[in-house]
Amino acid sequence: MLLAGVVSLVGLGLEDLPQLAPTRVSVSASFPAAGPEVVEQSVTAVLENQLSDLDGLESMTSNSRQGGASLSLRFEAGDPELNVIKVQNEVNLASRRLPQAVTRQGLNVNRSTNDLLLILGFSAPPGLYEPIFIGGWLDQQLSEGLRTTPGVGDIRVFGSSELAYRLWLDPSRLEQFNLSTNDITNALADQNVLAAVGNLGEAPAPAGQLFSLPVDAEGRLRSQADFEAMVVKRTDNGGLVRLKDVGRVELGQRSYGSSALNLQGQSSVAVGIFQRDGSNALEVSRAVRDRLKSLESSFPPGLDVQVIVDVAETVQANLDRTRDTLRDAVLLVLLVLVLFLGRWRLALIPGLAVPVALIGSLVVVRLSGSNLNSLILFGLVLATGIVVDDAIVVSEDIAGRIERGEEPKGAAEDAMAELAGAVLATSLVLAAVFLPVLLIPGSIGRLYQPIALAISGAILFSTFNALTFTPMACARVLGQGDGRLPGPLRLISRRLQSGMARLQCLYARMLAVWLTRGRTVIALVLAGLMLTGIGLSTIPTSFIPNEDQGQVRGYFTLPEGASLERTEAVMERIREVVAEEPLIRSGNFYAGSSFGQSGEDTGSFYLRLTPMKERLGRQNSSEAVKQRLNSELRRRITDAQVIVTTPPTVRGFSSESGLQMELLDRSRGQLSLQDFETQAQQFILAAQNSGQFQRVSTRFDASSPRWLLELDRSQMAALDLPVGPTLRDIGTAIGGRFIDDTFAGGEIRSIYLQLEGTDRSTPGDLTSLMVRNRSGDLVSVANVARLKRDSGANRITHYNQNRSISITAVTADGISSGQAIDLLQSISDQTGGNNLGLAFTGLAREETRAESVSWVLFGLGVTVVYLLLAGLYESFVDPLIILLTVPMALLGALIGLKLRGLTLDVFAQMGLLVLVSLAAKNGILIVEFANQRLKQGVALTDAIEEAALNRMRPILLTAVTSLAGFLPLLLATGTGSASRISIGTVVFSGLLVSTLLSLFIVPATYLLFKRWRGVDAASPELDS
Repeated sequence: MLLAGVVSLVGLGLEDLPQLAPTRVSVSASFPAAGPEVVEQSVTAVLENQLSDLDGLESMTSNSRQGGASLSLRFEAGDPELNVIKVQNEVNLASRRLPQAVTRQGLNVNRSTNDLLLILGFSAPPGLYEPIFIGGWLDQQLSEGLRTTPGVGDIRVFGSSELAYRLWLDPSRLEQFNLSTNDITNALADQNVLAAVGNLGEAPAPAGQLFSLPVDAEGRLRSQADFEAMVVKRTDNGGLVRLKDVGRVELGQRSYGSSALNLQGQSSVAVGIFQRDGSNALEVSRAVRDRLKSLESSFPPGLDVQVIVDVAETVQANLDRTRDTLRDAVLLVLLVLVLFLGRWRLALIPGLAVPVALIGSLVVVRLSGSNLNSLILFGLVLATGIVVDDAIVVSEDIAGRIERGEEPKGAAEDAMAELAGAVLATSLVLAAVFLPVLLIPGSIGRLYQPIALAISGAILFSTFNALTFTPMACARVLGQGDGRLPGPLRLISRRLQSGMARLQCLYARMLAVWLTRGRTVIALVLAGLMLTGIGLSTIPTSFIPNEDQGQVRGYFTLPEGASLERTEAVMERIREVVAEEPLIRSGNFYAGSSFGQSGEDTGSFYLRLTPMKERLGRQNSSEAVKQRLNSELRRRITDAQVIVTTPPTVRGFSSESGLQMELLDRSRGQLSLQDFETQAQQFILAAQNSGQFQRVSTRFDASSPRWLLELDRSQMAALDLPVGPTLRDIGTAIGGRFIDDTFAGGEIRSIYLQLEGTDRSTPGDLTSLMVRNRSGDLVSVANVARLKRDSGANRITHYNQNRSISITAVTADGISSGQAIDLLQSISDQTGGNNLGLAFTGLAREETRAESVSWVLFGLGVTVVYLLLAGLYESFVDPLIILLTVPMALLGALIGLKLRGLTLDVFAQMGLLVLVSLAAKNGILIVEFANQRLKQGVALTDAIEEAALNRMRPILLTAVTSLAGFLPLLLATGTGSASRISIGTVVFSGLLVSTLLSLFIVPATYLLFKRWRGVDAASPELDS
């Protein structure tokens, strides 16, 4: 068993959590210069209609913004790669109905998480390199190398962009030469071509042809000089007008709407690396770092790279702490065995069950196809205190028989004849309670199943060990000397043995009283059951506790329409505030990009904290850092909204912590965007006024300032100006236009055409543009159009094809996410009417699904255990007696949660499921022994009293070893401690209470129920 476990361990991968988030496939489309409503109608709606009927699609969100659209599709089931292919096929079908400007840019379909795995910051001393140089080097030398790293899903560059040829036009020179932007566009299309000429001398050829050679034509413009020399017009007198005569050419950036700084205030270019959906974070991070190290020799001199964020650091720290918890649990269990059993030989036998069961369980993990993750390690920690139980019961009984004079081999045989049934029953119960877990689909199942798998596997091997190795070892070892402990340990052990003897005497006296108080015990059980029900209905619930992940992040928003220059000024002031926080290790700040959204009036930042071991104390936690930064930034930054948050505990669902939801417009077009926003603000105000939240906010704005170009269509018709080409000309001049690609320097380079920045900064610049009519004459835009101030949505989001507004809510201290979800749903019902709906997304959605699943799971677990016991004992009464202590265990767990101020999260709920089997185990030991004595003709009262007294010591000993194994969970610190504390509190407090009460409740109810059934020694029970 050990060998098989070791072999399995070698082949297991290592990860923090299994893939909990559904498979995510993203689709992005670029539509330069188009506004959100245009993008929504011409791009987003087309794609959504095509994609909505995909098999296995769980949800679909979209974001229509200035210049493009993005869609995110989540699939609950199915092969992830096949899902990508299905999406790609549907996008290809939809592309025929998309605007040409979109299809020419291409649509991108990929499979990745929506959360960053790594952020690498590249910077140089002031004056050495400009961001455009760093960005160009990244584009040419590094990005592709990182993009092809196994497990990397996507790479995004912040603070720069891909290199592209930018053709900047001068409108006064265009007018001087009687040219329009469309003329330049046509000249480029005509002169930047990729043509195949063919072979000179190709067959059929005349006789005597000696060569057939291909002919290459230089159709592409490949350099800045080529573009500058391009002829755009021939004048009447035969002169040539070249591109350099009406503008300038540079190898610049594809876009200029972003910039970045590092924590020291240096200009920076950052590379964000997104993990491929389903890949291993540790392996991807290691591979990226190795690839980066191999490329360092090619870095430009003086260029520095800094790791800003690496999620794998937190993952590794969590695994290390969980591994340490497992180690501590094993050592504590072994120490308890030695001290309470008093002899190292006797302690060694059940002690061997720990490595055998834990390492052997890895065979089950390997066969299931899982990796070794923190949830499996959780299960192994819980199993540490459980797997020794059967071995303790067997070895203690055999040792007692040997002490009473029996021969070792006979003692082992007699003990197994008496105990085999109880050992098998307790093991089946421990494993059976997890059977329903294997049937749960989705992320909830993926969360529970590793823990259940680890515990069940460990129990399987420990049972086999208790039924085979343990009696054999006792027969051979216990008869060979006493195996006394060294002096100090022997002294402690003797005192414990003495205390146990006194406790057994006290228990005998108390038991005699309790056996005469059967109805009082039933009343106590009913009271406990009622209190448990009240506790379950009143204790706050949540999904997964927030963990300190060693980083904080934030975003900032200026008034709509603010320029990039203003945003950069605010970014610098935010950096100065953040730099004063001593716990910040590194960071990067971005203007123009914010948590998946883009715009010149927004920005974001990512901050890496010092290691957890250097941040001991609640005042140094990431939550405390977040609160300090929020307070200071609110005080010192008054011209922008700045929000600092922490990353969610589970990656792949959202980019920030808190409750995410979508307010849905179900009016089918009756609500305008402005009316929709008004209702959303009413919802937000009601939630904020409830006092249950620190913050409830949205980034949606239906009144974003803008200009509206009003066309005089009659005048346009009179001047013979076509509407479509005119608007395209204006769009090219003001917003820029992708013209074509070329191939230069071994790379594909895009070509963009646009006016110089100084010629498109005021309303007059637009209306003074010249456009060509059908007769070939130039007409001023001022003659056919006028600009007026207007407002509109900054972005338009959809959720499952409904217009939606994304809202984030952060609960106040002492308010659980479960309470907040109930309140938000109530507010939505009160304020929304028939026009609005509320859909929780991210982890909030998973919590709403988990709440119902958890209690169904618990009910099924208890039912399975009851039916199994009923089959084993051929009785419907004995299982009821055994399970009467379960409510007491739950009550003890709830008391523990209440005293520590914890919520009933999924880890606590899993702990409750474990308690069902642990509470039943004690009852099985007593009931099994009592039934055997009844069959041997012992009187009912004597049988149950003897059973209780005989099993009191092994019950207490197994409980103490289990509690010792749970203690490291209860007292956990460091990374990932919140989850360990949650499950540790439940199993520790629940087992403590149920063990103490089961010693009285089980004997008393056994006696009472058997008397009600008329059972005595002469009439063994044969219930049906």
